[in-house]
Parts: sequence; structure tokens; C-alpha cells
Amino acid sequence: MRALIFSTALAAALALALLPVIPQSLQVDAGDIASRTWQAPRDFSFESAVLTEKERENAAQAVPDVLVFSSELRSQQTEKLDKLIGDAGRVRDSTDLSRSQKLSALLGTENLLAPGYEAFILGMTADQWQTVTGEAKRVLGQVLSEAVTRGQEGQIGEQVPQIIDSSLSPDEAALVDMMVKPFVVANLDVDPAKTEEKKEEARAAVVPVLVTYAKNQTIVRSGDVIDSTAVEAMREAGLLSAQLGWRNAAAILLVSIVTGGLLGAYVYAFPSEDSVDLRRLALLLLATALATLAAKLYLPLVLPDHDRHFLAYALPLAAVPIMLAAFLETRVAIVTAAALAALVTFIVVYLPGVSATMTSAPLDTLRAVGVYGFGGVAGTLAVHRAERLNRYLLAGMVAALVSMAMLTAAWFLDLNREIIDLPWMGLAALIGGSVSGMLAAGAFVTLGSLFGITTRVQLMELAQLNQPLLRRLQDEAPGTFHHSVILGNLAERAADLIGADSLLVRVGCYFHDVGKLKQPGYYIENQLAGSNPHDKLDFRRSAQIVLRHVADGLELAREHGLPPQVRDFITQHHGTGQAAYFYRKATEAGEKVDPSLFTYPGPKPQSREVAIVMLADSVEATIRAGGDRSPERIDTMVDEVIAERLAEGQLDESDLTLREIKIAAESFKSTLRGVYHPRLEYPAAPEGSAKKPSRRLRFPSPSPTTPSKKRR
Repeated sequence: MRALIFSTALAAALALALLPVIPQSLQVDAGDIASRTWQAPRDFSFESAVLTEKERENAAQAVPDVLVFSSELRSQQTEKLDKLIGDAGRVRDSTDLSRSQKLSALLGTENLLAPGYEAFILGMTADQWQTVTGEAKRVLGQVLSEAVTRGQEGQIGEQVPQIIDSSLSPDEAALVDMMVKPFVVANLDVDPAKTEEKKEEARAAVVPVLVTYAKNQTIVRSGDVIDSTAVEAMREAGLLSAQLGWRNAAAILLVSIVTGGLLGAYVYAFPSEDSVDLRRLALLLLATALATLAAKLYLPLVLPDHDRHFLAYALPLAAVPIMLAAFLETRVAIVTAAALAALVTFIVVYLPGVSATMTSAPLDTLRAVGVYGFGGVAGTLAVHRAERLNRYLLAGMVAALVSMAMLTAAWFLDLNREIIDLPWMGLAALIGGSVSGMLAAGAFVTLGSLFGITTRVQLMELAQLNQPLLRRLQDEAPGTFHHSVILGNLAERAADLIGADSLLVRVGCYFHDVGKLKQPGYYIENQLAGSNPHDKLDFRRSAQIVLRHVADGLELAREHGLPPQVRDFITQHHGTGQAAYFYRKATEAGEKVDPSLFTYPGPKPQSREVAIVMLADSVEATIRAGGDRSPERIDTMVDEVIAERLAEGQLDESDLTLREIKIAAESFKSTLRGVYHPRLEYPAAPEGSAKKPSRRLRFPSPSPTTPSKKRR
């Protein structure tokens, strides 16, 4: 159920990380300056509305105006000429004006364009005047009876002298020419309706312009002005689309479901105490989802990499598997590194908003998998069971070296490679690796307390014998302290041989009997001399005191802030076994015994580490209590104790296998043989040899008035 909930929650978190909450499109307008070089992400063709409209406008502009001959225009111009002639005639025939006044009046006659001919007009006879004005009307009518287009007025005006009657004198002909030319205008009017109809026909005849882009073809270069054609091409390529699209959404959902399902299946198929802990699962979920979100937000900022600075590979994603190796286990961290590599590759190659800015190629996939996959795995292996913070920085450097190696491998396959690429790749790998190490170290220190997860740094601190609770155990219960140290050496080696957490085992051994501090004198290892207080108690009361050290130890552990993993050793190292000594004594005495009163509350060991400590504790106590400690007897007693625990079912809830139990048993035997090895008996000193007098050390008794100080 936990695996199912975890996989569902992880799939939902990844989908939220990959799907844009509010799809945003790139805002590009014609006339903007391109901040980057945009390339076609794929082969595509489209009918360009912009280019087609330009072609249609060009075709329409090429259509000449439709002209219609205006007969009314000739009458209008003739009437204007008649008016001019009438005005000039009235001035000529006036008897009220003097000659000078007539000249002034002719100069002011509207549209009279014959400067210098005023005196000639006044000096003409009536017949001459009649002949000249009649000829002017005839010539104007003849000129305007023909089509005169706009722009041809001057050209037609130049032809007027050729139409004037040759019988006129030069002055008369010149006057006619001067009088006619101002009234020669275009008599062809544009028909707007017919002209627009012709233009529409020209527009309709234009075939739509088909634009084709090949993959990798540049649409607009960095620094160039973006014209309307480029904007249209970018929109058709999907670079400006604000819509995610159902295909992309479906791909994101499927990738999220598969990733969440596979990690959940791994947790289910390979369960461990760490991997099924809810706090650790929450940390795994958050780390994976946040890393994916960081990649989605970061990569569009540095891609496409036209300058070949390789900054896309400076993202410190290796921090996630390195951190998970510390908080969970190495195998989970390796699987997570592989999942992150796949997710980042999906972001780079397919996700809208990133793939649109980058031309995906096999080398892009190789770089993403190499840097984020192999780099993360290498960092994880380097930090396996690290007990010092400097190991995390070392892991970051290992991740950087592997990332550089993978980038270099892709560089050798790149046809566009340049020597200058190598320092940029090295810088990107160094940034990604070193920052990953620092982030992992920082997360290791801070997130452990935030999520309530025991870190190896905490365990290293607890393993120091000057730890306050251990110091108190050494002072107040020295026998228990000595037993705990020996047990730590015994169990640590066995744990190391089977691949369990040997540091956790040692710390668990140090604190497993800390509850004996409440009543240290009731335990045989602390009774260095004097009477046994159990001699004055019945067996039930004695058993209750002995059983009580588990609850007392848990209380002390909570008071001193011991982490849950260490507290498990206190409550589980006896499992649901019995205080066998007092139970058997009560039985031998013929008392009616309730076995539950002599049974530890449990639970049974839930992990390999606690199971190893249970076996080591039982074996060490049995060997220490026995008289015969020969190697053969040690081997026999170890096998008997382990067989007894197996028969009781104390190891049923741990992950300890029979093969690991056998390895642990051999380790116990080897260590105990070394502890209880035989010693040579020294011969007596020969007679006559000098003997050093023995000296008894005497210490002054404390003064009655000066209380003795308790040794810390």
C-alpha cells in the first residue's frame, strides 16, 4: 500500500512539475531584435499569409486604373474658355476705360496666360479678335475630343501649335496657343469600381506562397530584426504557441506515470527499513519532483547553446542521488539517478518550451544521459556510507569527472567540435559537480533533522565514548559499559561482513542497555563485589526489574534525543524473549509461573542490524557465563544460541537471511576465539633470585568534613 501511494503521489508530482500551470507564449513582434538564434525544430511547410498578401498587393498595384472618357469635361473647359474670351472682349469694347486701364484690366483677367500680349489684344480689329477666339475654341474642342490621360497634358499641349490654322499670323497663332494650353486637361476619369474589380481579379489570381523549412534551418539570427515573415515562421514552427497541446500533455502524463510506477515498484520489490519509511519516501518524492522542476525551469534559459558554452550541463542534479544515498540507501539513489536522467532527456528533447528552443539530436541525448545519469551514479557510489562531510565534496568531484568524460565522448562524435569547447565543458562539469557536492552536504546536515532521519554524522557523534549518556553509563554502570563496547566490536564486524550498516550497529550496541542506569546494581556485570540484591527478592520481582531496563532505556533515549533508529536497538534487542534465568528458577522452585510476566515486551527485531545485535548479545552473554571457553566449546555455544533464537522465531520479522546468519555466526566465533584465547602460565621464579617487595598503595580517607566528590 505504501508503494502504491508513493508511486501515485510521485506520478502526480512529476506531472505538476512538467506541465506548465499557466502556459505562456513567447512575445515576439515584428521589428523586435532577436535575442537568440531561432532554428526550425523539425521539417515543416506552410502557406505564408504574409508573403501571399505581399504578392497579392504587388499584383494589385500592377493593375492600371480603369479610365472612362468624360464628354462633360470638354464642355466644362470650353465654357471656361468662353468666359475668358467674354471677359477680355468686354474690356476691349469698353468705352469707359482708358487704354492704360484696359491694359491693367487685361492683366487681371482670370486665367489669361498670355503675358505680354495685352497690347496686341487691344490693337486687334474686331474681325481679328473674332477669328482668334473662334480658332481657340475650335482647337480646344479638337484637343479635348481625343483621350487625354493624366500626365499627358504637357505632351498634348506641345502639339497645339500644329493644330492652329496656318493662315493666322504668328502673333495670332501664339495668342491662340497661349489661350488654349491652360485648358488642356486629362479627360479620362478613373472608374473606382471597375478598377477595384480588376485589382481583386489580380489578387485572386495569385497562388498562395508555400514556405518550407528544413530541420536545423535558421529562421532568424541573433541580433537581426525580426520581420513579419519570421514571426509567422516561428508561430508555424510552434515556437510562439501558448497551448501545450494534447499530444504533449499525454506524453508528459505517460512519462510521469511510468516513472512513478517504476520507482514505486522498486520500493515494493526491494523493501528495506529505509525505503519503506514514510519520511524517507516523502523525501524521495520531493527531491525527485523538485529536481525535475528545476531542470524544466533552468534549461530554457541556456538552450539553445549556439555559443557552445554547455551551460545546460552545469545544473547540479547529481546532488539529489548523492543526498538520497545518505538518507536512504545506495540502490535507491542509483535508480533515482537513472530516472532523473530519463526525465531530463525528455525535457531537453521533447518538452514544449525547451525542445522548441533547441534542435534535438542524438548527441543531445548522449550528453543528457551521460551527465545526469552516469554523473549522478558515480557521485552516489563515491558517497556510499560516507561518515565525513568531505566525502560529499569528493563525490561531487567524481560526478564532475564522469560528466566531463561523457561530454568529451560526445565531443569526439561532434562534427562541429572545436578546441575551445573543452574548457567550457570542463567549467560546466566543475560547476555541476562541485555545487552538487556542496548542496548534498548542506542537505545532509539540514534535512536530516527536518525529516527526522538519522544521518551518519549523527551516528558518528553518538559513537564517541565521551557522549554524555555513554559517559554516565561508564561512571554508574561500568560493567554494562564494558559489555556494550565488547558487543559493539563483536557485532560491528559481523554487520560489515553481511553488508549491513556497521556504524549503526556499533552505536546501537553502545546504547542498547542504557536503561540499566536506573538500577545498575541489579545486573550481575555491575556487581563487582558484595551481595546480590536479587537474593532478597522473589523471582517475579527480579524478572520485572530486569525486564524494566527496556522501558527505562527508551525513556532515557527520548530524554537525550537519541534518534529512532538507535531507540529501536533498545526496544528490540531482546525481542519477545524471556528473562530465562528467573523463569527457570521459578519453575525449578515449583511455583505456578505465568510466562508473560517473564517476557520482554518486544517487538522482535525489524532490521538486519538489530537482529545482528540480538544474536551477538545472546552469544556474548552465554560465552561469558560459561566456564569452558575453548575454541570448540565457543563454536558449539554460538551455534546453539543462534539455533535457539531461530526456533523462537525472533528473527522472523527481520531481513536477515540464512546465508547472512551463517556468515555472522562464523564472525562471532572468530572474534570470541580472539577474546578468550588461552594464555601461557608463567613459571615460578628460581630460588635465590631477587624479589621485588610488593607495595600496597594506600589512599587517605576523605575528611569527615569534606564530602567526597563523585567522579564524572
